[in-house]
Amino acid sequence: MDVTEAFALISHAIDFGRAANGYLVCGDLRGQCDRLAGMVLAKLFPSQPELLASRSHPDVAWLEPQGRSRTIKVQRGKEDSGPGMRDGIVEPMSATAFCGGWKAGVICGADRMQPEAANAFLKTLEEPPPKTLFLLLTDSPDAILPTIVSRTQRIDLPLSEGILQGEGYAAVAEVMASHVGDSVLSKARAGHRLAEILGELKDAAEDSDVALASRAFYKTVMSFVRSWMTEGRLPLHQAFRNIELVEEACRRSERSMPDDAVLCGMTDRMAFP
Repeated sequence: MDVTEAFALISHAIDFGRAANGYLVCGDLRGQCDRLAGMVLAKLFPSQPELLASRSHPDVAWLEPQGRSRTIKVQRGKEDSGPGMRDGIVEPMSATAFCGGWKAGVICGADRMQPEAANAFLKTLEEPPPKTLFLLLTDSPDAILPTIVSRTQRIDLPLSEGILQGEGYAAVAEVMASHVGDSVLSKARAGHRLAEILGELKDAAEDSDVALASRAFYKTVMSFVRSWMTEGRLPLHQAFRNIELVEEACRRSERSMPDDAVLCGMTDRMAFP
């Protein structure tokens, strides 16, 4: 769904007292995720736009990865300029609302939580104070603790940043736009072709950029899979299953498994429009 549709869903839930404790917003961190977070916060705190814009609202806690490792730690480290999970989210969200209404916690790059930080946040997510809402923004939902994912409502926004450009994008688009259907042979051919494209991208990249090339490839594949969902080209259960398969393939690829095996396994189980 797009940002407008996602906001309408969350806004309606807030109006009727059915808002989830947490929303896992998947998309471009500095693009559509950030935009949706701003819209939701403006809904909760309509009379204080200046404080929201400067991230200084007393009832909104923001947390981002810190330090050279760009991770979210359970406590602030010596090299960190910002808070850790306990002093950045857990403690502020457990305090009484300064304005007497909602409290909101926004975790940017939620996939960067270290295990101790994730477990500390999980306790707060499981038993939040009344009128508390969490927004977990990420472009890598597969890296988030499964128990956190299961306790949030997932919102998938279209990807537009970090994907391939030029010939790489066109090559992936040709495969994803082809009429693969349910044929086992056609799915195998699609998987083999995707593996060839990824191999070409890796060969063309500098050694230090191979991981980035692979990540951009999978983001590009994901952008097509998500478009099938947002455009209603597949039933939702098949669309969500496709998203899970791409995320799984990305994880397997990061474990240095053969691209051909990973991508053929992915396409074999995917549903194509």
